[in-house]
Amino acid sequence: MKVFLATLVCLCVQNLCAQTRILSSKSAEKEGVDAATLANDYARDDELATREVMKKFRALVVATYPENPEPGITVFGQFFFNASGSLDYLLFDIQASARYDKDSLENHTRNAFQAGLEGFKVAQSPGRKFSVMGIQNIGKVEMPRAVRSGDSAVVDLKTALVFQDTLKVKRLFLNQLDLATVPNVIYRFPNLEELYLGSNRLTAVNIDMQRLPRLTQLHLQGNKLTNESLDISPNKTLTLLNLKDNQFADIPQTVRNSKKLSILWLGGNALPELSSRSFRKLKQIQDLNLYKSGIAVLPKGIKKMKNLQVLDLYYNNLETLPSSITKLKKLTHLAVSHNQISALPERIDRMKKIHTLYAHHNHLSKLPARITKMQNLKILDLGYNWFTNFPKELTAFVRLEELDLSSNNFPDFPEQLLEIKQLEKLYLRGNPFVNEDAEKKYSRQLGQLKSKNIEVFY
Repeated sequence: MKVFLATLVCLCVQNLCAQTRILSSKSAEKEGVDAATLANDYARDDELATREVMKKFRALVVATYPENPEPGITVFGQFFFNASGSLDYLLFDIQASARYDKDSLENHTRNAFQAGLEGFKVAQSPGRKFSVMGIQNIGKVEMPRAVRSGDSAVVDLKTALVFQDTLKVKRLFLNQLDLATVPNVIYRFPNLEELYLGSNRLTAVNIDMQRLPRLTQLHLQGNKLTNESLDISPNKTLTLLNLKDNQFADIPQTVRNSKKLSILWLGGNALPELSSRSFRKLKQIQDLNLYKSGIAVLPKGIKKMKNLQVLDLYYNNLETLPSSITKLKKLTHLAVSHNQISALPERIDRMKKIHTLYAHHNHLSKLPARITKMQNLKILDLGYNWFTNFPKELTAFVRLEELDLSSNNFPDFPEQLLEIKQLEKLYLRGNPFVNEDAEKKYSRQLGQLKSKNIEVFY
């Protein structure tokens, strides 16, 4: 009987110790649980496991709160799993309006998460300790207004209407004010250089640039503008135009009225009418953002943008890049991550000024031979691709400072990595060879890298 009781006590203690700890950030601080320390012990998220965890996280948040709380609530979560796929820790934080009692919210969330996560285990565990970080919104979240106060700034409509010394105002913040039309008060400030009208309800905008002869930045993101409803009069002052997250179907014709425009941001618009003609008369643009625009085929006409230095194509539906992109010989930053690209252009070396190339989350399994001639490369991110064999081309780079090969399919430590000379940071997490005994098994290789002052993340 004593033996039976002792065994039962041991089992209870083991179960108690193995129980998931769910803590708010405030509780974690009180109990001495440090997220940064945990992050060092648990590898970065695994892609397959992340999908499973985020699906569970979303379901938890939806089940915990009313369907459409007003105002909305944002929940941040850091999940830490052991090698068997069971959850060791969940650290969470809540961002909510002051109208909520945060302590009550945290208690409710902790109790709901504890019940909802009982027995939860990741089916797609990578076989090592790992962490996943996520953010979930429920309802319409009240975001703090993004403004910069100062002697030369006006930050609301009421102040704009009564401000006395209008000549000294250079920045006018009328963003996030639920405006349905552009107020004429903007023309009270003839020396205005930056105008912020983002995140309103604007369906039409007509800007008379003759009355704003010094305006260099115009921010109109997060409205309901279309190609037909935006009009900017001819000018030679506007250099930055932010049109993100509207309802444009193509690059608006009115953009061409700004002869000095160098930065054009169109990310977050569905651009089904984007064609080679779209890029005509835009040679002066240096920074083009087409993030998350539903682009399946990048038109060949992109080559017309001869002065382009930064091109952002994150989160599109691209399977290939046109060979004409290599005509962009002034390009320094190319971001094509989160697409389905299986090969980079064969003559990518023509873009010899590129020093930053983000191509993670694609379907790459090899590199073009001529990439070795891109000797200005400093940052190269090839994480979350389909590499099984180490691309030998990487050993040719002499100025490379940061290389990310995370979450590819390398079965063993790539010995050719030791040939890279001046690397500063190397990311290897999420590959099959990175497991519990990786540090011991590959101590020689890791030691050689660290002896060259290379910071290795595995």
